[in-house]
Amino acid sequence: MLYVLLSIISLAVLATLYVGVGLAARFLADRRARSLLGNGRLAITFDDGPSPGLTNQILDLLQEFEARATFFLIGETAEANPAVVQRIAAEGHTVGWHSKTHLNQWKVNPIRAWRDSIRLPEILKAGPTIATVYRPPYGKMNLLTVLATRLLKIPISTWTLPSGDTYTPLPTTASVVAEIDEFGGGVVLMHDMDRNDPARPIFVLETTRQLIQLARQEGWDFIHTPEHWAKVA
Repeated sequence: MLYVLLSIISLAVLATLYVGVGLAARFLADRRARSLLGNGRLAITFDDGPSPGLTNQILDLLQEFEARATFFLIGETAEANPAVVQRIAAEGHTVGWHSKTHLNQWKVNPIRAWRDSIRLPEILKAGPTIATVYRPPYGKMNLLTVLATRLLKIPISTWTLPSGDTYTPLPTTASVVAEIDEFGGGVVLMHDMDRNDPARPIFVLETTRQLIQLARQEGWDFIHTPEHWAKVA
């Protein structure tokens, strides 16, 4: 009976540690991201790409305004679109890591969680396309996620405002921009994967455009380089 009780207690402690380390890492990353609020600093970020459609349209828009952003790439998608990855880096944007297949780290077994966090594709391991910052899928992390980022030697980044481009119904661009204006900056989360709903890429592009215009109008700094993220993330 004592053995069973000790086993249960041990499992409970391990489970708490497994999830608790991830929760603590998320709390700290959120706190660092919030340091941008009210300081006239803006980070425009995109998750779940790259895609041959929307990512290239975003890059065209950023090039038009001579603005820079950070792209958190899914490993399998990066492998399928190497030319887009190379363009992101060549045009001065930061390449981020968003896991191999975008698994929710709380809903898979530890082995799958570890493999999804640690297995960078070759294109993101070295050279100009190396991933220099990590964003957890769904914002969920565990002990192994955090350990993987330490071994990869890349900081963890979260966000201060999701744009809502995955919501139903979509918010208005005006509401997102107004919120960032009220916050005085922050880290905006958008998505650059190709989708069947034509309203969503239009929303992402117009929100990006208006955020850049707001930052320029207010004289804000863009946070986008690995050096920036090392301080914020």
